[in-house]
Amino acid sequence: MTWEDVITFLPTEVRPVNMTTAAGERLPATLLTSDEASRLPSSRLGQRIGYDASGDWLVYGRDEVLVLWDEMTDETKWIRTPIETLLDIAPTNQRLIELFEQVNEGTLTLGELPRRRNVPSRKDLVEWLYAVRIGKLTFENVSDLAADALERTEDMHVDLRVMDGLRFLHGIDLQVEPGVYLHEKKELERWIDELQEMED
Repeated sequence: MTWEDVITFLPTEVRPVNMTTAAGERLPATLLTSDEASRLPSSRLGQRIGYDASGDWLVYGRDEVLVLWDEMTDETKWIRTPIETLLDIAPTNQRLIELFEQVNEGTLTLGELPRRRNVPSRKDLVEWLYAVRIGKLTFENVSDLAADALERTEDMHVDLRVMDGLRFLHGIDLQVEPGVYLHEKKELERWIDELQEMED
């Protein structure tokens, strides 16, 4: 996400948020308004978007990472909370897959994932299955994504083929015994083909 994207999603009024450092320390912070952030000079680390209780700057870096920066001592703490979580915006599907990868690696918790999500398309469902096939996501991740999407779209008009796909993917993690899935990874290609055929 570029700085231009971030500044458009900053709040119109200062807003308190919670964030977690890479070391797992939970910290309260305050997001600046887009107007305030645009008037501040950039630092060597990036653009200031907020501050914590001790007055350290929350900086969105040029390499798209968040850093807490003590301007006086030049000390930094890396923030692992996704920018989408702090801004309360929906990540792209590709970014959502990356964030689930971080959860699987243990560098992020499920509770730190963005609450907002886009309604998935058939293309998104194919990307989830492809991510399982190449080891970026697990069957459980896809089932969780599908369950979340089903819950969010309960009262919405959504393409019936997407709904069918979500219902199917919600059960993708069924096991016949511990560690043995009802559906095997080799079936993924067939499911990917079927979902892509739905797009025609």
